[in-house]
Amino acid sequence: MRHDTKREMRTILAGICVLGAALLACKSESTGSITVNGTAFAMNECRSGEANGASPFGGVMFFDGSGAQVRFVGKPGGGFRLFHFAPNQSIGTLVGEDCGTFTLVKTNTQINNIHNVERNVNANCTGGGFTVVANVNYAKCH
Repeated sequence: MRHDTKREMRTILAGICVLGAALLACKSESTGSITVNGTAFAMNECRSGEANGASPFGGVMFFDGSGAQVRFVGKPGGGFRLFHFAPNQSIGTLVGEDCGTFTLVKTNTQINNIHNVERNVNANCTGGGFTVVANVNYAKCH
């Protein structure tokens, strides 16, 4: 009986390790910088626009620790719109349109019908009382 308990413990430990590795592999990755009105925007997370609840879109959202958001929304014919959202704000402020380059690729990784997205954005947009400068490479944004 002691032998079976050790085997069960090893199986549980192996399962925990696999789950931990999977969670680390799914963590979003963003390198580079975003500034809002000259202040660094601390990117804590990026998400696919498909994850935007009742209003999914083709694009990417970057969040800081306070819940503020910088959102890049791809336009059907090419280009993008950049929005800034203050914490807990449900409607963002349009900062600019086509004021740089934005590339987005849906990866083969899909969870709950939401594709991970990756690529880069380089933008310098001013409008609505904001100046947003972004130079970001992003990946695993779910």
